Amino acid sequence: MKTKIIAMFLILTFSGCIKDVLDRKPLNMISEADVWVNEDLIKIYLVALYDNMPFGFDRNGYQYEAHMTDESSHPYAGQLIVSNYGDLPLSRNTGMYTWIRRANYFLEKIQTSTISEAKIKSFIAEVRYIRAYYYFDLVKKYGGMPIIDEVQNFTGENLSELQVSRNTEDEVYSFILTELNAAIADLPDSWDAANNNRATKMIAQALKSRAMLYAGTIAKYGTVQLNGLIGIPASKANTYFAESINASQAIMGSSKYGLYDKLYDPNTMAGDPAENYRNLFLDKGNKEVILQKAYFNPDKRHAWDNYNMPQSFKPGCCGNACTPILEMVESYEYTDGSVGTLNYDGLEFDNPKDLFLNKDPRFFGSYMYPESPFVGRNVQIYAGIYDVDGTLYKSSGTPFPPDPSRLQQGRDGPWILGDVGKTGFYIRKYLNTTTIVPENTSDQNYIECRYAEILLNYAEAAVESGTNLPQALAAINLVRNRAGIKLLIDTELTIDRIRNERKVELAFEDKRFWDIRRWRIGPDLFKNTNIHGLWPFLKYYGGGVYTWIFTLKTGAPLDAGLSRVWVERDNYSNLSGYISSNKNIVNNPGW
Repeated sequence: MKTKIIAMFLILTFSGCIKDVLDRKPLNMISEADVWVNEDLIKIYLVALYDNMPFGFDRNGYQYEAHMTDESSHPYAGQLIVSNYGDLPLSRNTGMYTWIRRANYFLEKIQTSTISEAKIKSFIAEVRYIRAYYYFDLVKKYGGMPIIDEVQNFTGENLSELQVSRNTEDEVYSFILTELNAAIADLPDSWDAANNNRATKMIAQALKSRAMLYAGTIAKYGTVQLNGLIGIPASKANTYFAESINASQAIMGSSKYGLYDKLYDPNTMAGDPAENYRNLFLDKGNKEVILQKAYFNPDKRHAWDNYNMPQSFKPGCCGNACTPILEMVESYEYTDGSVGTLNYDGLEFDNPKDLFLNKDPRFFGSYMYPESPFVGRNVQIYAGIYDVDGTLYKSSGTPFPPDPSRLQQGRDGPWILGDVGKTGFYIRKYLNTTTIVPENTSDQNYIECRYAEILLNYAEAAVESGTNLPQALAAINLVRNRAGIKLLIDTELTIDRIRNERKVELAFEDKRFWDIRRWRIGPDLFKNTNIHGLWPFLKYYGGGVYTWIFTLKTGAPLDAGLSRVWVERDNYSNLSGYISSNKNIVNNPGW
């Protein structure tokens, strides 16, 4: 079963018992008592709980988690993210308690329902899964947070009773584990076609696979502080890794999911692995998807395309928001398994694609480089043209004097000024590459969890705990085989290789920031660090003949010339806003 969380969780026909309720009372007169005796009204209540699980395209605007990592730079003026990673909108969210209260309220009221005991049990399992997701969002941002599993009611005199202190980080992860185990026990294996947008046992196992992996790495690499409010005892690492392994194995053994292979068969090597990878994110409901938020035009739409189309293709506002940096591009190995560093110093290329020959096909499925085909024509990326005499021409929109048919700078940059992409690359992943999508009308589904992540979770937890190593090698090689690159041998099964595999396979899927945090690598990754681009130039030889050269770009305009700094406090987020409403909350170190 593939879960698609949508705004209208069910398209109700208002028949049967719900019709009786609506026939008796106007919509604005339906009472709370009406809700809990009617299964369809209960499902409507459930809609909001699902839809407010904190993931999806519509929560981002034109800032993405990739901007907080070594995946991307932001070209917009005033949108720079180079420090204070624990105090940014996408790394904070104590508003989750609003939805935790609503989940608690559901769990309280469903007990009074007159529907069947079996259905009550199933509803409880769904909401415990959703509540576990809410708490996972909190714990990965703040560490230990108050565990509130009953409805709090303000009487006007009991404020101090409602201002609950923080639980330890270990207690929160243990609570998530308990909730998920309970949900897994009572959730169905699948739903019928009319209800195929709802949680199942495997959906809950997927969250368990991820959350327990996070807890294990925090225990292994973090430090316990504030009497356990942040950090997990190192002695608990392997316990959490084992829980993650068990959850991943349950999914892997279920045969409900598989790696997407419609356009490339890794066994026969027939097809195109790059197009296969690209299409994975556009083919709705495919077998790899475990959990996603679904969008559909015109009722529920987002703006991924108009925020990320290359400069000359954008339909109006914005474009260019995710501009992949050179460090990310070079994380992609070559198909023979060698390190992905590009060789361009002192070289000229007849075709810019030649620089990227034999790159991991996922690179071609994820990014656009100079002359990449897009919608009806190629993306035109170059920073200027060198004439025969060595003169550099680089005025945007101005014809090149010896050849007026060509502009001095590419229509898609990179340029010094403006919001055009400035790294020399654009994102392809998730983009509609067949048509120019009007503003705010995108309807690609947002994939929150897919089978490839489960395989990588399994491999990482196994290697971190030193268990199941042959199976871990097989899991990561399934991902690499589908990608179309060389398989690893047992001596290459290292944490560094697993982390890089995760980085490229899950690029721009809102996983990297949390991986950097849980691995505690941020202070080394961004240590007064300047990120880089790769600027292409044309070299003119006369007679309409050009070659391509590439120059490393550092400093302005990338990140406005600022260096990036990730300090220890950024491993957890700032709680100052929450403290203003709860005097018993202790802030995280450094904030």
